[in-house]
Amino acid sequence: MEKNSKWYLAGICLIGVVVGIVFVGVLTSVVHWAGTPKFCGEFCHSMTVTYQAYQKGQHFRTASGATAGCSDCHLKNHSNEHVGPIDYVALLLDKAHAGSVSLIGQIQGSLSTVEKQIEKRPHMAEAVHQQMIDRNFSACRGCHEVEKMYNPKKPMVAAIHKGMGPDSEKKVDCLACHPTAGHDYTGLGMEDLVAKTEEPAKK
Repeated sequence: MEKNSKWYLAGICLIGVVVGIVFVGVLTSVVHWAGTPKFCGEFCHSMTVTYQAYQKGQHFRTASGATAGCSDCHLKNHSNEHVGPIDYVALLLDKAHAGSVSLIGQIQGSLSTVEKQIEKRPHMAEAVHQQMIDRNFSACRGCHEVEKMYNPKKPMVAAIHKGMGPDSEKKVDCLACHPTAGHDYTGLGMEDLVAKTEEPAKK
């Protein structure tokens, strides 16, 4: 087949399309896998304390059965089901930045023990809170259709959340009212955490 023939060019285009589809599929799968709670809490990151607090949080087990994962709250645009190409690129850049920070911490061992994790928790929590404020809690708005909230027994719930939908520019602080939505550290004492961390090593 001649290189200048239409069939040759069509074949090259077809191969390019197939490779592109496979690449996007693999990339999406890797991004999704690397943002699951199991990956963040067990596979790679030194997040023993944070992971246990997540399992006690309101987003880990819900009445509806829907669960918010790490990426839904901590990754830009991840909770937006209508994310477009430009937004997805921003998501990938955000993931790359977060991943590099975690990788450096992993290599340095700055979160390698429960004691270090507890020591750094206030700083980490403050940084995450500030990031959410800077993003005007877009992650929360991406999942929660607050403008559709309805509870006949608590009519004030809808009134309080009025105008806080995903397209709203209204400044809010979701954590001010829902501090344990993502992580609940209540009852997670130092001795219990150390014991839980050492248990697998003893078996």
